[in-house]
Amino acid sequence: MNTVLLVEDESKTAEVLKQALESEGIDVTWVSEGNAALELMDNGKFDLIILDLKLPGMTGDQTLEEIRKIDPYIDVVVYTNYQDPPVMQKLINLGVEGYISKGASADLWETVDKIKGILDPFTEDEREKLLNSVPPDTFKDI
Repeated sequence: MNTVLLVEDESKTAEVLKQALESEGIDVTWVSEGNAALELMDNGKFDLIILDLKLPGMTGDQTLEEIRKIDPYIDVVVYTNYQDPPVMQKLINLGVEGYISKGASADLWETVDKIKGILDPFTEDEREKLLNSVPPDTFKDI
């Protein structure tokens, strides 16, 4: 099962997205601020972080800087309707995997599909083909 950390201060937005992802078999932990997210961070604990930028206290970009110190390789998706060019450039430099717009015009199931695509980029057929292409002795000494 995939595990996601949702960092979102708007409770209605968070609850709707959390329920939609859980209905797709994704385990979601929700926190409403950056410091709470950092307290839960442990290298490898989450497969993906969905991060709002406008958070109380520590902003999303500040939170991401701290997350990268704990787990430099975790996938992070920015989930916001805020678009400040210097902040967006900073996020790109910190290595976000994507940007998902939220708000009244956002399509919930399109958002869920994007998140699922990041969590599992291969179809079953692609995964099977990839696994079958690896010689059987490749990992015997590991």
